[in-house]
Amino acid sequence: MAGCSVEDISEADLYRYTRHRWVYNEAYNLSQRYLKFDLQELVRIAVTATSEAGARRCIEVLKCNEGMNNRAFLLTMDNGSVVFAKLPNACAGPAFYTTASEVATRTFLRDVLDIPTPRIIAWSAQKTNSVGAEYILEERARGQPLWSLWQDWDKLPIIARFGIIRQVVEIERKLADTTFKHCGCIYFKADVPHGDRLITSRTTSPSILERFRMGPLVDMDHWRKEKATMNLNRGPFHGAIGFVRNKAISEKHFLKQYGRPRLNYARSGVEPEQPEEMLELLDKYLKLTPAMVPPPTPDDIDASTLWHPDLHPDNIFINPKNLQVTSVIDWQSTTAAPLFYQCGVPKMVRHREPVSLDLSNWPKLCDNYEDLGRDEKDYAEKMHRSEHLHQYYLRITRRDNPRHWTALQLHDELRVQPVKIVQQVWENNTVFFLRRALMRIATNWERLCPGAGPCPVSFSEEDLSLFNREVEKREFVSDTLNLLQKNYGLNPDGTVEPSKYNEIQTELERLKAICLEAAEDDEERFNVERLWPYQDTVDNASLAT
Repeated sequence: MAGCSVEDISEADLYRYTRHRWVYNEAYNLSQRYLKFDLQELVRIAVTATSEAGARRCIEVLKCNEGMNNRAFLLTMDNGSVVFAKLPNACAGPAFYTTASEVATRTFLRDVLDIPTPRIIAWSAQKTNSVGAEYILEERARGQPLWSLWQDWDKLPIIARFGIIRQVVEIERKLADTTFKHCGCIYFKADVPHGDRLITSRTTSPSILERFRMGPLVDMDHWRKEKATMNLNRGPFHGAIGFVRNKAISEKHFLKQYGRPRLNYARSGVEPEQPEEMLELLDKYLKLTPAMVPPPTPDDIDASTLWHPDLHPDNIFINPKNLQVTSVIDWQSTTAAPLFYQCGVPKMVRHREPVSLDLSNWPKLCDNYEDLGRDEKDYAEKMHRSEHLHQYYLRITRRDNPRHWTALQLHDELRVQPVKIVQQVWENNTVFFLRRALMRIATNWERLCPGAGPCPVSFSEEDLSLFNREVEKREFVSDTLNLLQKNYGLNPDGTVEPSKYNEIQTELERLKAICLEAAEDDEERFNVERLWPYQDTVDNASLAT
């Protein structure tokens, strides 16, 4: 394992999440990532799956650095072959469907779209199996992760990066050129026999397509907590409007059954926020859905399309000798959904500042570059290279992947934001953001829906009052999050490296004490206490054992 550190761990650490700690809701987050299973049985199945290639026993088990949603191991066999084992945590998605969909989707990508993904050699979507957990066993990805080169400009000059970008755009072109009749997730027919037939624009043998079905979505918005037990419509859906509308319809069903009044301290410390208010907003959402879908285009950017959910250098493997992409990994929760909803510039080339879609000129160094000090010049050069890569990606997308280019041109955060957050805001106590998103759509109705007549939704003085009451307090929360992220690298989800946990917790307590001391009266102190972003919000969380 060149370039990697290896250390012994206890058996208990096989089952626990150990990569990060959380500065809030830690007990809950660890419990969602605790996974007890039979390692010896997993190894036995891996040996059996590789026995035809000469494997007789496993000689080494390495626990990989975990992602947020999966436990992962490298199993080395006595014939030199290496098996990558992935076991989803409870937070990865719904039991059975998450694993079943990933396996079928990756088979479709390999066999139909010719996209390089590691070959799956054994899998089970049933937790009742002999391992005691769902699992996927696959060949180890060929090559090395792109991140090992991408961070070093001496190892990977800009011309070499251009070649990798062209390959990534070609993979995205294969995805964008394949549209589906329905929105949902792909499964094998044997696993979801009552799903819809897979109807696609791709010219493929009917016998191959008959292996697959389009079935329910697996994203946690449809399955979190009480929703998992409800008979909600999780797809497949016909068309973009059906996809967009059902998010609000499902949320209405959930609220009518489980919605309870609760205090929203960003608005009031005494008057509860009522589920009826959220239900009214959902009705407004449904009336405004025509504005959440872009106008028809020859490229059909509203058509259902598979798209990689998280394309960054950790998920792309390359051959270090010829710099050819050898594997793309992490397709878990991949969804066939409208392209306008999923499109975007991959993290690997995304510049930290907005980049214009006007590609008439290449980026230039800042005008005062010659007057800068050495450190400032280094930073300016780094930003210039970053913007250059971003724009090169756009230029190649415009040339080689016109459907994605059209989607990028017509992408409007005003349209998609309500769709992305509508199933999260009640649980997160952030209804404010849905109200704001819908207000913005109402304000821009004529631009978003030209010729559709007057906007079907209006907001009353009471709505505006409720909104304005929260603005200042929400800004306090936002400013606090931005400060902590900028100064300490602390993400909104509260994850930190274990070695930095005590230091950051001490600093959080210090900063909170400063805010409390600066408060001018009891009301301000109350607001700091209640609105401080990094504090436990989950009740009855059990510690992982």
